[in-house]
Amino acid sequence: MDPGQATKDLAGSGILVYVLAGLVVIYIVTGDLAGLGSRYRKLSEAPVVGAKFPFEPRWMTRYRFYSSGWDIIKRGCETVPSGLFTVVRPESNITIIPRKYVDELANLTDDRLASNEAIVNDMMGPYTGADILLRRYLGHHAVNTKLTPQLHMLVEHIQEELEITANEDPLPITDEWSEHRLSPYIYRLMARITSRLFLGVPICRDKRWLQLQLDLVMAIFQTILLMRNFPRFTHPLLGAVIPARKRLKACMKELHEFLEPLIEERMAVDAKYNSRGQMTSEKYEKPNDVMQWMMDIATDDEYTPDNLANRFVYTIMGSIRSVVEVVMNCLYELVERPEYIEPIREEMRQVLAEDGGWGKRTAARLLKTDSFVKEISRHYPPSALAFRRITKQDIVLHDGLVLPKDTYICIATTSPAQDDVPNPYEFDGFRYYKERMAHKVGASRYDYAATDSTHIGFGHGRNACPGRFAASLESKMLLAHIILQFDIKLPPSRTTRPKSVKMMDFKIQDSSATIMMRKLKK
Repeated sequence: MDPGQATKDLAGSGILVYVLAGLVVIYIVTGDLAGLGSRYRKLSEAPVVGAKFPFEPRWMTRYRFYSSGWDIIKRGCETVPSGLFTVVRPESNITIIPRKYVDELANLTDDRLASNEAIVNDMMGPYTGADILLRRYLGHHAVNTKLTPQLHMLVEHIQEELEITANEDPLPITDEWSEHRLSPYIYRLMARITSRLFLGVPICRDKRWLQLQLDLVMAIFQTILLMRNFPRFTHPLLGAVIPARKRLKACMKELHEFLEPLIEERMAVDAKYNSRGQMTSEKYEKPNDVMQWMMDIATDDEYTPDNLANRFVYTIMGSIRSVVEVVMNCLYELVERPEYIEPIREEMRQVLAEDGGWGKRTAARLLKTDSFVKEISRHYPPSALAFRRITKQDIVLHDGLVLPKDTYICIATTSPAQDDVPNPYEFDGFRYYKERMAHKVGASRYDYAATDSTHIGFGHGRNACPGRFAASLESKMLLAHIILQFDIKLPPSRTTRPKSVKMMDFKIQDSSATIMMRKLKK
């Protein structure tokens, strides 16, 4: 992903720059007025962090978030003893809460504490189309109730796509060391295996379909980066003219051209056999994929080609980038810490040999690999914020703290010191493997996909990410696909792993980063 494209888009919009400059001047004067500037409540008990000098104008603090958001949040964690503080962004105020409150908030119902609203707010929902998630989250239900229980049966589909890709779209790697950008390849692989699980054959192998998914992820991300840097009253103008949103709409239009005929065809078959809403049919074999499951549980209002296509796109999109980020962070860490490569590779070889290839339980038996991925996720979260929620009514916590209605709360992930593990700043790739071996009872709590107040990247409680089990499986299979075929190491020009770019609350991997690779000697 290229975050610099977002800046180029804005600069290339000509007169828009001058118009926005005028609007920003207005915002300097009025930006903190309710209804005009930033959204969501600020708590009197939560001091605002991020100012560089006393009496700094609030608008300066807000706009500093664009370039320094990650560091502002980290500084708040380190300097506010209570762990309760406010971060002001150009378009919203967010309240960082300490982790001691996570367990008591984790299972509150959506009418009290809404997770989708926070996600949609951060994704600029009205301008990216993500506001469809404010209605019933159809894809969430399909993944949770159908995909996750069947994952062990779908392993062969993932492996088949990896093998076909290795033959049809191989990496140009020889027996000699050479330098490669691996990120685009991992993105293509992830788009393909996700499409296989979500939509099936043959569309999962259509190169245009796969490229459109990646283009849409990029366009949405760039739209978010641009629009969140400006106050809410500028968004209608921005949304109408920025190039990233125009690319987003073009991608969505073409994706719908793929999806709607397919959905209409499936609807016609369901109507013919009177099988709508039935997960199975005695009269024909229903497709066993996320799209079909969404159709089967859709209400009458949701059961239209356009609506289902929209929902499907936002379901599949969220599955791609998060897994690619984890896999690339694992590979970058392995080239910096090569002492982990052989133990992980040997575990993969042994388990795959015992199982005769990828079986239903193979991924679950890769305990050292699982531990390494979990430790990577603890040290390299993709965002400085997790457990994002909006209060829908006043909530009184166990110690008397009141979270007023319309407060945006979240947990900071910027400082390992907050993690409830021994030596939290130390990277120990086999930390959770050793804990699992020492504590046989309840060992599943050390799984990468398990959540708690320390391991909160997938959320926690009733709204924890339903796709985390699929993400765990896909991450291990993608890692095995690389390190069982290739040797990897740092390029001669580097002594440490590639660094990520911090922008707002995101950490964005350097899309130009390379590693050295060669075919693994048998």
